Amino acid sequence: MAELTPTTVTAPPVTASASSETPRRESLDGCWKLDRNRGEPSMRGYLETLNVAELAIQAHEKGEQETDTFHTIELSGDKVKITKRSRVNSDLVVELTLGVEHVEYLQPDSRPKKQLASTEDPGKHLQIQSSLLTVNGMAHVTDVKRLVQEENDTKSVMIQELTITNPESGKTHTTTRYFNPYDGLLEVEEESGDKMEVE
Repeated sequence: MAELTPTTVTAPPVTASASSETPRRESLDGCWKLDRNRGEPSMRGYLETLNVAELAIQAHEKGEQETDTFHTIELSGDKVKITKRSRVNSDLVVELTLGVEHVEYLQPDSRPKKQLASTEDPGKHLQIQSSLLTVNGMAHVTDVKRLVQEENDTKSVMIQELTITNPESGKTHTTTRYFNPYDGLLEVEEESGDKMEVE
């Protein structure tokens, strides 16, 4: 889900230790690194659908190009925790219970942010539906993550299909991104500056 403001993006860089990847996984549980050579790694279409200013989009793209994006997924029964780390978002954490709507009231004006997680195939499929009134208007987002086995069932890939709808303009956009397994350690420096919350 995105809380978006056309401000300067200055979240701290993320550094990763030497790569140590396990090609095949049995579930979405674990750390995943965005593959910038497949799919649509840029969030431009997502941000344009929300009418985010061009300068803010360019700043976001610059951050994406300079620093890797990681999603760490922790699955425990019906509990889901996702930690997103990138140049734009440093340690953005989402914690949900499958089938239970989570409502968070964002400051300073107590805007409700609603999220609902579900699965069609536990451990291998995760869907999070979100809605939020942002400074650029209402946004409805469906974030689907799927575990796919490639290369004769020897390599795992997480495919993210992120669909955003702006009900005020009627515009919608789906961003498809590919993530590879990552087993290295992530080191995040102390946070500084403004952030733009993006999936």
